[in-house]
Amino acid sequence: MKTTIRYILSLAVMTLFLAGCSDKPADYTIVRYENGEVTYENSGSDENSVYELGSNGKTVAAYTALAMVDEGILELDESIALYLDPELITDDARINDITLRELLCHTAGFSPSYELGVDKNIYNDPGTGFCYSGVGYIYLQSVIVNAGGMSMDSAAQKYVFTPLGMKNSTFESMKTVTPYMNLGNAVLYALIVFAASFLILSILALIFGAVTKFRLYKFKTAFTVCFVLAGIVNSIILLFVLPNLSKTYFVFLICFAIMALILYVTRKKSKAFYIVAPVFLIAVILLGSLIPVAVPVANDLRSYPANVAYTFRSTGEDMALFCNDLMKKYAEDTGAFGEMFDENIVIDDENSWGLGIAIENTEGSGTTYWHSGINPGFQSLYVLYPEEDKYIVVITNSDRGLDFAKETVRDYLGINGVWDIKRN
Repeated sequence: MKTTIRYILSLAVMTLFLAGCSDKPADYTIVRYENGEVTYENSGSDENSVYELGSNGKTVAAYTALAMVDEGILELDESIALYLDPELITDDARINDITLRELLCHTAGFSPSYELGVDKNIYNDPGTGFCYSGVGYIYLQSVIVNAGGMSMDSAAQKYVFTPLGMKNSTFESMKTVTPYMNLGNAVLYALIVFAASFLILSILALIFGAVTKFRLYKFKTAFTVCFVLAGIVNSIILLFVLPNLSKTYFVFLICFAIMALILYVTRKKSKAFYIVAPVFLIAVILLGSLIPVAVPVANDLRSYPANVAYTFRSTGEDMALFCNDLMKKYAEDTGAFGEMFDENIVIDDENSWGLGIAIENTEGSGTTYWHSGINPGFQSLYVLYPEEDKYIVVITNSDRGLDFAKETVRDYLGINGVWDIKRN
């Protein structure tokens, strides 16, 4: 027992060592605009530093589509079926009823989730209800690409980035500032597949030993083999199946190496051998969950195709140019962009959705137009307040940055807004 306690204490020391320097605050860029003047506030970066802006790219995709409508390439209320990749078309006849407008304002009937593959099921009749949907914007990307005859990033360059002078924006791979993640989240993302694989393989090893009664079979050996195999499976998943989580791969390697060391040290103490590594894993997750510990992780280790639902990268300066133009489009109120800021679908008393942009009516304060972005290690928010000729953009490299962003926006605009995407 004393030996086991000693190993657990050593484990705690290693856990704390892993979290060293974890109280470093996230970097951020804040863009403030009022009455024609843009100012920047930076911490650890500047307005030209590139961040992942995640779902904020949906507004860029919507802008691209609306520009194509004004050019006569697309129509807001025509069926999108003609422009879809064949693999996106299903036997559900309702696919022919979905319009570009419904994709833009999240009323096409698709699921919000796409992380483990595109869910092509249509859950509600198109146009009958709101459901914030990353899947719908994957369909939108297919429409833009096939109607325009160019890649998504080329279309964005043609209709958005180049005309507005956004020189450091893309939907493709680009090195960003260092992302920071809550330790608990980083370990969870890095090791969830490992933990599941290890558990399944260990159970199978137990069953194999019990059924076969193979005389040379030793569960301790099988346990070690399962540990290694689970590490291999986890590596493949992080690097090749879920490349957006590859930034946590080095976190996995550190934790895996520590657990391997623990297994080696405790190899002659059976009780400790089987329990201390899992205890380490639980301790790290709890530490990150209970204490505001942030750790740096890597940029994505593998590139992946442009996806308007989450691969948008940009800078504070470029987002200022983009928001400047959105404010201009709001004021002009012409063409397809004239409908961008209309309440195309009412969600509740405070919230509605335009064409690619959320709308919030704050009691006693007025109407704001906004979108947020959440990627592992990055969170961001922009809010337009045309009634006061103001907007603000807050970009952070932290997976706790959205709370900071909302407080910053409230202070600047003097509005007690919520700016929360309704997920159902």
